[in-house]
Amino acid sequence: MNSESIRSDDSYSDVILAKMQKKKRPKNQEFVGFKEKKKEFKQQKRKWEEEKAMNKIRKKMEAEQKAKEEEDLKKSQREKFGRSWTVSIALPGSIVENAQSDEEKTNLSGYIARAATVFCVDEIIVFDELKSITRNEDKEFVNLAVGKRRNGCIMLAKILQYLDCPQYLRKSLFPQQPDLKFAGALHPLNAPHHLRSDVWNDYREGVVRNIAVKDGKGSYVDIGLQKVPSLSFLYRTTSIYQLK
Repeated sequence: MNSESIRSDDSYSDVILAKMQKKKRPKNQEFVGFKEKKKEFKQQKRKWEEEKAMNKIRKKMEAEQKAKEEEDLKKSQREKFGRSWTVSIALPGSIVENAQSDEEKTNLSGYIARAATVFCVDEIIVFDELKSITRNEDKEFVNLAVGKRRNGCIMLAKILQYLDCPQYLRKSLFPQQPDLKFAGALHPLNAPHHLRSDVWNDYREGVVRNIAVKDGKGSYVDIGLQKVPSLSFLYRTTSIYQLK
């Protein structure tokens, strides 16, 4: 029994010794410790973060460049074709009824027109919330008829139309009437379509003047220039059109 136990102990020690030799690393194999691995991981992580930041910056720059190109394209189209939308406001005619005199009503209408010009309003709708305008009065106002002074709706609308008209056309299109008694004292709006005599533009609004011309020589048109140009074809007197 003793010899068998000794043999079993020897075999067990041989097995342990074989396992230890198997786990033993060769001398030429490089051993990388925990600190080296941690350092390498930090470097790799820093590299990933830098790449992520660069990608984020590049995407942001591409988005800004794309937005700038789209804005330039819209701006060029707007300059070429104009806006694709309009701005309209609606005002009650009684807004001028609180003024004490006609001069104050005219000045209030001028303030409204100037504010609308500054904020690029394309259309002002004057409505009668009291329903005091008859159908005949509405037709007369559309035809710019001259009559007695009426309510604030018609007065406000006439003053706004007067201020919207270029200065060189007002004398021909707006005869003397009570609603426009103080409108001549209002300051010009300097709107884009109010061209001065020394400003060149492709289009100008004009009115045919009642000036005698020779047979077959056409008509004279007042378009706000120092010299009234003539056309080689005839137009009916007091007709309004755009001259290019």
